[in-house]
Amino acid sequence: MKLFSVDAINRIVLYIEGAVTFLLVILAALGVVDIVIKMFQVTRADGFMTPEGITRTIDTVLIVFIVIELIRIAIAYMQHKDVIGTVLEAGLVAVVRKLVIFESSDQMLEKAIALSVLILAVGITWYLLRKGHTCETPIDHAE
Repeated sequence: MKLFSVDAINRIVLYIEGAVTFLLVILAALGVVDIVIKMFQVTRADGFMTPEGITRTIDTVLIVFIVIELIRIAIAYMQHKDVIGTVLEAGLVAVVRKLVIFESSDQMLEKAIALSVLILAVGITWYLLRKGHTCETPIDHAE
């Protein structure tokens, strides 16, 4: 005797995917609110933004962009579309975020080389897949 049918499990999975996508949308909206609050706090203190305040704000902006890419991935996945290009784009944004907020440390050179190699690898992979028409992005569907 079956406990659940395949159709029932598929329906449950669809609800879970929708819930996760909805939560990502809420997270992105909260990120936008956080950006506005950070900009207000940073500019209110001195009347202008300090380099540290700018870096923190850019970091939050890039995190929101990563969440937006995750939303696009979730939507494309739910529509059974190719998500490889969008995943690679999200990866590029995440790695570039690390580069933008790069801080000096003991192993600064090693970290910089590792990030550079990672950006190059993801970028070349994305380019080759796009050139070979192996993956599509949401921009391709809009044209």
